[in-house]
Amino acid sequence: MLAWVYPIRLIQAVFALATIGLTAYVIASLYDEWSFSNVIYYMLFNGCWTLVVAVPYLGLAPIWLPRFSHEVVIPAMEFITMALWLSGWIALAVMIPKPNSCSYASCHGLQATIVVAAVEWALFAFTNVYAFMDVANSRRNRHNHEQQQPAVSEVTAPESV
Repeated sequence: MLAWVYPIRLIQAVFALATIGLTAYVIASLYDEWSFSNVIYYMLFNGCWTLVVAVPYLGLAPIWLPRFSHEVVIPAMEFITMALWLSGWIALAVMIPKPNSCSYASCHGLQATIVVAAVEWALFAFTNVYAFMDVANSRRNRHNHEQQQPAVSEVTAPESV
């Protein structure tokens, strides 16, 4: 595993915690349609999913289950989490009022949530590229290794003189 991935995982956890805080603030402060909006709860779910499931698994699985996690689960987990963040910040960006109509603190909290979620999506998109590159490289290396190994039938006993 690349050494620079662990600081990025820490940054992803911090941004997930920021999303949880911002969405909790919006839910607590707005008692209108926003406090019961499914998009706000979806963003709260994204923060919890990332902080509790995705980042711990993506950080610890290469250490405990290196072969299985690199082949199947890590790229899938990266892609799913990236897709969750992408759909969340786009849905929230579509629903909030225009910037010139945003004059109360909770609306600014919604704007900050969009920015944090977009950065979180970009971080997962970045690590997702490397996860899929790692899968492609490991399969290519395994394929090359299998071609270099002689088959059992090709191995012959030494001829006697």
